[in-house]
Amino acid sequence: MVYAHRRLTAAAKCLLVLPLLPLAAATASMPASAQDAPAAPSAAPAKKKKVDRNDAYSPPADQRTYLQPSGSPAAGNPGGGDMWSQPPPSSGGDSSSGHDRAGPNRDSRPAPQNGVVRGAILPGVEKDDLAPVMSEDGSGLPYELWGGMDVAALEKLISTIEIPPRSPVLHDLWKRLITSPSPGTSSANFAALRLEALYRSGLAREAAAEIAKQGGNDSPLLVTLQARNELASGHSDKACELVARSATLKGNIPARLKGQSILMAGYCSAIQDDKSSAGLAADLAREEGVETSPGLEALDALALNSKPHYSPVKQITLLDYRIAERVGGLPHKTVLEKGEPALLVSLASDHSTPADLGMPSTEAAARLNALTPEQLAGIYRVNAEQVPADELLAGRVPQGVGRRAALFRAAEDERTPMRKARLIRTFLDDAKHEGLGMIGAQMIAPTTAQLRPAPEIVWFAETGVEIGLASGQFNMARDWIAVADQGGGPGLGHWRALIDIADAKEPDRGRSFSALETYAANGRFPSAALYRLTTVLEALDYLVPIPLWDAANRTPQPTSGYLPETGVLTELQVASKKQEFGHTVLLVMKALGPNGAQDANLIALGDSIRALKRAGLEADARRLGLEALLPSWPRTETN
Repeated sequence: MVYAHRRLTAAAKCLLVLPLLPLAAATASMPASAQDAPAAPSAAPAKKKKVDRNDAYSPPADQRTYLQPSGSPAAGNPGGGDMWSQPPPSSGGDSSSGHDRAGPNRDSRPAPQNGVVRGAILPGVEKDDLAPVMSEDGSGLPYELWGGMDVAALEKLISTIEIPPRSPVLHDLWKRLITSPSPGTSSANFAALRLEALYRSGLAREAAAEIAKQGGNDSPLLVTLQARNELASGHSDKACELVARSATLKGNIPARLKGQSILMAGYCSAIQDDKSSAGLAADLAREEGVETSPGLEALDALALNSKPHYSPVKQITLLDYRIAERVGGLPHKTVLEKGEPALLVSLASDHSTPADLGMPSTEAAARLNALTPEQLAGIYRVNAEQVPADELLAGRVPQGVGRRAALFRAAEDERTPMRKARLIRTFLDDAKHEGLGMIGAQMIAPTTAQLRPAPEIVWFAETGVEIGLASGQFNMARDWIAVADQGGGPGLGHWRALIDIADAKEPDRGRSFSALETYAANGRFPSAALYRLTTVLEALDYLVPIPLWDAANRTPQPTSGYLPETGVLTELQVASKKQEFGHTVLLVMKALGPNGAQDANLIALGDSIRALKRAGLEADARRLGLEALLPSWPRTETN
């Protein structure tokens, strides 16, 4: 579409000559693999429905009520402890097994010693075996984070990984990494890269805080990034004021980013109903190489006063959504399926979001780890209907996300132990069904902590153990195992092995595996789960019992799961040996692929755990092992 004869307004002329500043970078593309699923088809455009204000989705009136750090009363943890904080990483040396192949391997494993097999240990003490100097900022990370990487290398690597990571463990590690200051990385280019990574992760508030620390009034780059954050917070007028001011500042802008800046200016023209300038912005954006997007097509439609026809896209950005709002909006199903993290978080925080989009967007954002379990819990509390517990347990209305919110609130409010346990169990089952198992367990952990383990509710013990493990409350898990062991039933001894794996402070390391031998001998472990178990144990340098090896080797080793392109695992091994911490974390994210430890190939899983442990991040390595094992861990028949 060409607008050669359109009269230029003053604002449009400015677009041609004033400096243009970057917005969010395009979503990184992951390496193709056989496990990649095809993109979900776009839903047919739906007729825009006007939502009555009384029926609108309502995020918390005060954002602070659900954005406080975990452990605060408002975050749903009345006990006050920060259950998300991790113990300092162990200073253990390089305990890599040295295998290129994860899991049992009859041809290459070392000979048994006293009935067990141990991964090979490098002899002697080398420089790389020394413990890293840890930061005192509370991040649990080493002092020097980005050794071995310059800004160009960092930018290249970040462009190839999924951000934010779908793995809860890797997301927590990634967030700590990208928000932690590090000496020698104070350049403007590094600061811009960090801000871009924060925004892509759906952490616009954290990005805004970083900009405020740096003071960006005279920096065109920071002013534009600030405008983007204001847009993400729903402050369109403020965002456009900043866009206008950024055009008066001097600065060199990479050519590949100019198009995104033009789209922001086009959006500002659209909200002022300046159709001529909006259409011109669409033309200029195309000239700068901007690919077809809902925002670009919405600007075209606005200029011609016509109905937009949207082409299929991989992802919908926040800017796409806001521009499309001016011409009727996008189908909600498509937004939920393809919305970027920043968009989903913005919808979850905006009181004007329609009711049928607001609550589902919070869960979609949580699945991407763009919202924390505490934040999702706060939104549930504000929006939950008060439904009698008996009706919820009977499976009556509401359904969907409304049912989960009502179950969550009812479980928090219930005072009778038996009914409270049933509500918690029902909520967790529903959350698992919607792909929110780990998140749901972390959300409901403070409520579960209010239950005293007792024989009267021994049927709940396995659920209590699972919640304790997922939330890092290992004593809670131990207490429920103790109650089950006293109940005369099958017991839950095999769960002690998961506590052993996950708890970096476990005092009796490796003494809980006898129950695993019994489970394996009786065929209670599916072969795939058993191979994942031996892979994790070997990577953490455990003494793996021979019966587990033998049981695993009765079936072929699985070869499915995400495996990165050639060279990534070798690069990961080198980076971890050099204790290049940031480099190691990013390579682990790349090695495990878009779905994290649960769906990774055994080779990638073992090498990733081994690399984190070797780099001095043992607590994170153990949590990653738990994440890989928990979904497929054998449950008892009585549960």
